[in-house]
Amino acid sequence: MWFIRRMMRISWTEKKMSNELVLKEANLERSLLKTIRQRQLQFLGHVCRHKGLEHLAITGKIEGKRSRGRQRITFIENLKSWAIGKGSNNNFIRLTENGFEWRNMIANVCSRQGT
Repeated sequence: MWFIRRMMRISWTEKKMSNELVLKEANLERSLLKTIRQRQLQFLGHVCRHKGLEHLAITGKIEGKRSRGRQRITFIENLKSWAIGKGSNNNFIRLTENGFEWRNMIANVCSRQGT
């Protein structure tokens, strides 16, 4: 947001000009859902690049009994369903290991219509 204010020469101390008004004046729109999905993908990339308990929990490799009934949709399955469509978990996790490719994929997913 600060770069838009700077381009339009609006001081950040100016109380009359809220962020929403700045966006409206610049003819831009901030989508909450797009921001949430982008941050979820960034978090997934961060966790998957570091091997630890968080990585095990996200990938679902913790040993133990599963509860009866239909399995819950996991965090990674939810992200995979709208990020890259149907594919294997291994490809999704492997893609996170290369930070440059992962950031490009995040940018492509967030720039698509309907995201």
